[in-house]
Amino acid sequence: MTSKSFLSTLPALGVVLLSALASAQESATVNQAFQTARQAVKPDVQTKVVSLYGMGTPAAIQKWYIIFYDPTVATHGRAVLVENGKITKTYPANGGATYSAQLSFDPSRITSEGPALGAAQGYAARHHIAYDSVHALLKQTAADKPFRWRVELLHDGKSRGYVYVNALDDAVASYSGPSSTRKSSPASSDSSDQGFGSDVKNTFLGIGGDLEEFFTGDRTVDK
Repeated sequence: MTSKSFLSTLPALGVVLLSALASAQESATVNQAFQTARQAVKPDVQTKVVSLYGMGTPAAIQKWYIIFYDPTVATHGRAVLVENGKITKTYPANGGATYSAQLSFDPSRITSEGPALGAAQGYAARHHIAYDSVHALLKQTAADKPFRWRVELLHDGKSRGYVYVNALDDAVASYSGPSSTRKSSPASSDSSDQGFGSDVKNTFLGIGGDLEEFFTGDRTVDK
């Protein structure tokens, strides 16, 4: 191969390398992850999700932990881990709580977490909050409470606070700092946010144990 012909192949090689890199870091929307995860549970509970927990960059989620309501499990919860569009693990969720069918929801009505992440980005930019990764949680804490994403902003692994975003209209509802000192945005003065935050704090404790169990096989975080 001549030098000229070799140089002419470089752009094509670059495209291949970039494509491979993108594939290695493939992200999936919440709906895509849900459609994949539901294959791991029985048909009668495939649309009964009690918790969605994603980890990724400010713009996209790469890893989803989805807990389905499953009455055959002691805690009534079965966790499914979806990475790169594939199921990598499933197990009974042992987060220290019993999941309720009344608080389950069908994630198919949430097509993408993108608008919620975008709303969190906008809030962070307006308030000069620097962050490089996110943890996003969606769950129904009570039938009479708002249905919201809780987007945790992190920088170098340390929390910079939580942005609450309405799941149905993607409006920022409130913000609470990493020390749990709540700061309401002008978008909302709904006192139920405090109750939501308290409920979610307990859920995060359970999911922390679930994550530990996923990776180590042991559980010490919430014992």
